[in-house]
Amino acid sequence: MPLMVFSQASLYNYKIVYKGDNIGWMKLEKSTEGHKSDLSLLSEIKTRLVVPVNIYLKEQSTFENGKLIFSSQLRKTNGKVKTDKQTKLVNNKYEMVENGIRNTLSHPAINTNLLSLFFEEPVAANLVYSEKQQRFLRIVKTNDGGYQLKFPNGNKNCFYYSKGICTKIKVEHNLYAVEVILTP
Repeated sequence: MPLMVFSQASLYNYKIVYKGDNIGWMKLEKSTEGHKSDLSLLSEIKTRLVVPVNIYLKEQSTFENGKLIFSSQLRKTNGKVKTDKQTKLVNNKYEMVENGIRNTLSHPAINTNLLSLFFEEPVAANLVYSEKQQRFLRIVKTNDGGYQLKFPNGNKNCFYYSKGICTKIKVEHNLYAVEVILTP
């Protein structure tokens, strides 16, 4: 009897809004085949602070049987690489490579990371892994129905959902506030 493997894909587009102006876009994709899910994010922001700023972001995560087995982050500002990290599960331990330097992380299994928040409402999650911070962050349900993450530097992201899909993120940075809004 042949083995049946089911495959499905989801694609979401978002606009990034600052003070009422559309300053960028974000594209998210999830493909699932059997017990393996691949998540990806592409984003570009073009704005002007004192000088023109162009931010490019590419993230990928692969989960197998609900456990993170690989993730990568690439962020460029005005063409210059600011972040280039990979996290990989090797022999039941996570290895992280950043700028060619390899470290072993002493974390338990990672079941939810920031990228996965776009595809699944964290109703049962208390902690979310941040590759950038290399630590778990507490996620808290807010009075307005969102889920807030506070970063060690005081910045906050609040995720909002409809039918399990992330429809909006309020990003509160110490220098600015933007909204990331799902487009039809």
